[in-house]
Amino acid sequence: MIKEGDLVFLYCDEKRNYLVRAGGPSLHTDKGVLAIKEIVGKSFGQALETNLGIPFFILKPTLHEMVMKVNRQTQILYPKDIGIILTQANIFPGAKVIEAGIGSGALTSALANFIRPGGKVYSYERNEDFLKNAKKNLEKNGLSDWVEFNHLEVTSEFPQKEADFIMIDIGSPWELIDAAHKSLKGGCRLASICPTYEQLTKTVFSLEEKGFVNIETMEVLVRKILVRRGKTRPEQRMPSHTGWLVFGTKTI
Repeated sequence: MIKEGDLVFLYCDEKRNYLVRAGGPSLHTDKGVLAIKEIVGKSFGQALETNLGIPFFILKPTLHEMVMKVNRQTQILYPKDIGIILTQANIFPGAKVIEAGIGSGALTSALANFIRPGGKVYSYERNEDFLKNAKKNLEKNGLSDWVEFNHLEVTSEFPQKEADFIMIDIGSPWELIDAAHKSLKGGCRLASICPTYEQLTKTVFSLEEKGFVNIETMEVLVRKILVRRGKTRPEQRMPSHTGWLVFGTKTI
């Protein structure tokens, strides 16, 4: 049974879906008003009707919904990129992760989800407004206990050492390659995302100069399929270029 404060995903269709806490205030939609307090005591999979009789299904939220529903003050990393990062990185329960540039907390949510219960994400952000917003997003997703939020611009060295993975998501990632090398465990991975070719090449060359190996660069594209009787086809719109992912492994 759903308890007060549980995170739930209310789904009517692709355009009308919401991530809410059970027992919260009523939600006004173009399909009517949803009495969120009535979710308490129901089970996942049941429907909650608006005052106009339109059903919204109460679903258990996935990490995908948590990521896509963060309140955005910055461009976020999409699940298509996050999935590759998680499989390329050394992420496991108990891992120590350093993140430079928290943005809106989308990737942070994914990292925190997979390093719990014994791990920690040490996140650094120079913009205080971004940091506060990201913290609220992590709190809403129930993952803030596994993140240390630092309002600080790192320039030469991270306080933490022996990290299992480091993510650099800033405009000039090459500036933190040396700091990342000092903090990473030998044989562990670093990742970055670069929106432009100029950022990409400079980052890769900096990794090579510092002695990183197994350097990989990629772009991840995902296109959904519109399934309809007699006229199934790919969707015309897709989230294409968000940035090039760069990975490298530290040697000692």
